[in-house]
Amino acid sequence: MPFRPEKYHFIAPAPGVLADAGLDPAREICPVWFGFRFSLDSRPAAFPVEVTGKSQFKLFVNGKSVLFGPCRSMREIAYVDTLDISAELKEGENRLVFQVFSYPEKPVPEDPRSQGPNYCYGDSDGPGVCLAGEFGVDPGDPANWRVWPDAGQGFNAEDLFLLGANEDTDGAKALENPFFKPDWDEGSMKPAGYGSFMQYTPWGERKSKRFEPRPIALLERAERRIPGWTERTVPANGRDSFVLDAGELTTAYFRIGFSGGKGSRVTLTYAESYYRKDENGREYKGVRDDASGTIHGVRDYYTVGGDTVYEPFRFRTFRFVKVDIETKDEALTVLPQPSVETMYPLKNTKKPVFTDPKKEKLYDVAFRTLRLCAHDTYEDCPYYEQLMYACDTRLEMLFTYAATDELDLPRQGIRLFAQSMMTTGLTQSRFPSRDEQTIPAFALWFVMMLEDYVNRTGDAEFVRPFIPTAERIVETFLSKRTESGLLAPQGYWDYFDWTREWSNRGACSPNAARDGESALQNLFFVYAAKSLIRLLPRYSRGDLAAYYGSECEKLLRLVEERCWDEEKGLYKEGPFTEEYSQHAQIYAVLSGLAAGEKARAIMEKTLADKSLVQCSFMQGYYLFRALEAAGMYEKTADLWQPWQDFIDLHCTTFPETPYDPRSDCHAWSALPLSEFARDGQ
Repeated sequence: MPFRPEKYHFIAPAPGVLADAGLDPAREICPVWFGFRFSLDSRPAAFPVEVTGKSQFKLFVNGKSVLFGPCRSMREIAYVDTLDISAELKEGENRLVFQVFSYPEKPVPEDPRSQGPNYCYGDSDGPGVCLAGEFGVDPGDPANWRVWPDAGQGFNAEDLFLLGANEDTDGAKALENPFFKPDWDEGSMKPAGYGSFMQYTPWGERKSKRFEPRPIALLERAERRIPGWTERTVPANGRDSFVLDAGELTTAYFRIGFSGGKGSRVTLTYAESYYRKDENGREYKGVRDDASGTIHGVRDYYTVGGDTVYEPFRFRTFRFVKVDIETKDEALTVLPQPSVETMYPLKNTKKPVFTDPKKEKLYDVAFRTLRLCAHDTYEDCPYYEQLMYACDTRLEMLFTYAATDELDLPRQGIRLFAQSMMTTGLTQSRFPSRDEQTIPAFALWFVMMLEDYVNRTGDAEFVRPFIPTAERIVETFLSKRTESGLLAPQGYWDYFDWTREWSNRGACSPNAARDGESALQNLFFVYAAKSLIRLLPRYSRGDLAAYYGSECEKLLRLVEERCWDEEKGLYKEGPFTEEYSQHAQIYAVLSGLAAGEKARAIMEKTLADKSLVQCSFMQGYYLFRALEAAGMYEKTADLWQPWQDFIDLHCTTFPETPYDPRSDCHAWSALPLSEFARDGQ
């Protein structure tokens, strides 16, 4: 059936309910439960429902958590999920419960009460839910709903980076699915009212979020038990601490059961690995399942109010969970519970047949890395930001094409980045994102996504609406020049790679980017612009392709004149610096500036000269492509040691960088997916 957005509207707390509970949605996170009930004569074979909410919600059906939403989107869109809940229904009364957190549109810096995750836009008009289906009672009538603000839900912002405040829950005050109890109509329950009722006025004015169907598959949810976790009891006025090892890194809703122990304070610390200290007191990660170090990281806090199963609102990323307990006057029994693992349903339909078990292990770890970095969008890493960055996403899309038949998630990434276009003429470097960020080169990675998609699918029509976005990006770069005619830096953050040399000085880019003329920036622009040039004739833009081609050739001539070092046989980073990197050589080859024997000579030095700034994992794909373009692809066989090193450290996903990795799961490192598929192993 066609999607009919006019039938949806939000149910919200009735006027005064939030204020009476001391909650201000414009300034703080508002935790609210919404309950809806209906009766069935018999359990149905199928029962589809449509749901969404704001800012984030978790849906429970008769006590079981079945969905987290809404799907990430632009600020003005509310994606509607459709799911079949028949497996959780029963004859007689059924209850649907939404646990909802709404976040302020403009959070107060450093105030944990206002900090939602950066990937989620706030709703300062407060929480709301939307439900549609054949229930026998109208889900659009507030009279059929109950609302209950959760006084026991607090928040903290310790040890967090861009994830928003984590939970600090008082189980004695928290509701914990109150609508599952028989006291549905007790006096403390509050009435519901209409939220924003109308999407658009007859005159085209938008009054509410725009409802659209979810454009990608629902996330997988699978129960997984943590090996070796057994029941344990902590005596009254006692302390206990233990660490659970899931066996591999996962993204899951961690769950833990409690019996007795009223007033006990429980701290849950989620970690990718243990940390150790070297002789200088500096922390590092070693063998990932070696428990001789310490654990710290993202935390949730829970004060036990009675027998219950606690589950944080959002999924957590962990291999290890440290559980610290301090009891009061009553002993507490901890009851093991399965976690609910969740990720996008990528299917490895293109795995080669391997004869080398080491290569197969690299491939399998790479695929798990990709999976853990894919939920409602691609992500840079699941532990920290959980944001979709264009640089990461282009590689994640390429790895997806190489290993799977999935197209919806890449299409959604392209759509979202196109929607992020700013008045500067550049797309945002990450999106969706409450805080706007600009890394100019990341807009060029978006341009390359378009050609990648067409090359892999042949579907040029999907890309057609995004060609003007790519053209505007290219025009924006061409419009800013130095006196010599080279492209000038756009400003903002000129990030290009997490190298030791560039990271140590905080720039993540060559000094030449600050000096004003950067060979790397110009060569990378040409590499990306040629991707668009090859596409344009498909859309009757041959003349524009010719113009862009001529401008690219001018830039290449200028780089050759100003940055080629004949004595070294390498391109330096800029005419005013003596810095040399693998990166400038790679893009000299990929842009077409260096070809044939010159390209081969340059790439031989790129591999041999360790004084060059070395690529990290995020540039590995481009290093391999440059070797391929120079007719030296066989040399890639000698470059896998950094990945093998992490296998030897018992990593179950590939980290962010080859050295001192902040994150143990970063899918730009999943290079084996593309390269071993090419080998046909």
